[in-house]
Amino acid sequence: MRTIAAFDFDGTLLQGDSLLLFHRVLRGPGGMVLGWIRLLPALLNWKAGRRSTAWFKQHYLAVILAGTDARKRQQVLEHDLPERLIQGLRPEAVARLRWHDQQGHRLVIVSASPRALIQPVAQHLGVELIATETSDLAGEAAIATLQLTSANCKGAEKVRRLEAWLGQPLQEIELHAYGDSRGDRELLQAACEPHWRSFMATVQPYPERQKRDLGWVPLLGLVLLGLAISGLLHLEPATRQTLVQGLTRLPLWLPAIYAVLAVAYLGRYWRWRLLLGSEAIGRWSLQDARAWFAGFALTATPGKLGELSRVTSLHQQLGYPRAPLLHVFVAERLCDLMAVGLWLLVLVPPSMGSLASLLSSWHALAAIPAGLLLLLIGGLWCRHRWRHHLPSGAMARACLPATAVSLGIWGCESMILWLLVQALSPAHPINFSTAIVTYLLSGTAGMLSSLPGGIGVNEAAATLLLHQAGLTTALALSIAILRRICTVWSITVLAIWLGLTKKPLDA
Repeated sequence: MRTIAAFDFDGTLLQGDSLLLFHRVLRGPGGMVLGWIRLLPALLNWKAGRRSTAWFKQHYLAVILAGTDARKRQQVLEHDLPERLIQGLRPEAVARLRWHDQQGHRLVIVSASPRALIQPVAQHLGVELIATETSDLAGEAAIATLQLTSANCKGAEKVRRLEAWLGQPLQEIELHAYGDSRGDRELLQAACEPHWRSFMATVQPYPERQKRDLGWVPLLGLVLLGLAISGLLHLEPATRQTLVQGLTRLPLWLPAIYAVLAVAYLGRYWRWRLLLGSEAIGRWSLQDARAWFAGFALTATPGKLGELSRVTSLHQQLGYPRAPLLHVFVAERLCDLMAVGLWLLVLVPPSMGSLASLLSSWHALAAIPAGLLLLLIGGLWCRHRWRHHLPSGAMARACLPATAVSLGIWGCESMILWLLVQALSPAHPINFSTAIVTYLLSGTAGMLSSLPGGIGVNEAAATLLLHQAGLTTALALSIAILRRICTVWSITVLAIWLGLTKKPLDA
């Protein structure tokens, strides 16, 4: 009996999606953003079930290639893209493929990706390829359109194409199949040796009741947004009018605000990679960053239960071990706590005289060594009681640079509040230290409330602090609400969108 090893490509052999990478290499990050804006109507039609995946993929190719130079297209397809795809191959997947080769098994990639994009990688690996067929590349017109000439090779089509390629039913061969998405279900179920998101020798069948990893995230996010909108509708008329007036002045400031927000979340991802990298888990990649960011739709849940859900979600999507992910979650909170404490220690005395006198009192001075002693005793007890569940020494050491990054993150996000005050209340500006203190204290109050996203508590605390800084109550509340819209709710919306479009062309 012949033995065949069939590998899915996107998400299995490759860390990421080949079509998305093609878009990025050919058009650049800015071109990707503009392209997805153009694709939005088609995306909505496809997600609503009115159009097929093949139709959307063809539409996507047309958007990617529209108006591009013929020489650049040729260069990207023949050189730049293959190089990037080869760099993005999973080492453990390639090692498993080589093992099959050493056993004398016949190797084949079975992928929904267009053949024109991944044929050079198949040749580099020395394996055969079954893919969604495209027009012949011999000619500029063909390259400019890349028309799909076969059915989209996913789901049951993978089994049909593989059987046609072999010339016999799959029941008559020994099939080892490797896949990671809903589009590989039928292939994995037809294999005698299925490997669902695994490259180990042990069999890992496709889950019987597999659900979309973030399937309930959009609903959660919409509920949270509904709560936020409901709060806006119940504002006092004067406050709502002030908020509307502020919104009319806000567009000119939005590029700066979202640039600051982007830098802050890049810092958050850097911290994530610092902590996980200390355990040699994963690496910087589009798939890693996408899965990490999509989880932010889960974080605004009561009691931070969403953070724990992120651990499960990231384990399922990226295959990372659960224990280090949980350790990273705890380490990030500790780094945030230390960063907030350091900022307040530096800025509260000059910003708030009453707190300064409290911190300088002998009671506070006496509490410092007592607190340190309690932390030491608690730490020793935890180490003895839960030593098998604590993070490694490498991750503990990584907390030092991660805390430095956290300082930058909190300072960067506080700048958004400062920018909003400059935009909406130029007659009553606040200094940057006051903005940081206000941001930190209101954020801490919201977090301690355990309400979804700290709704109400965060805004109330920020309003009170801004009012003490000289702003009217209506203006302070408007700025507090706008700051939340521009930060947590904007991130939630984007995370929901990423969850909805996760692996759009292969899943």
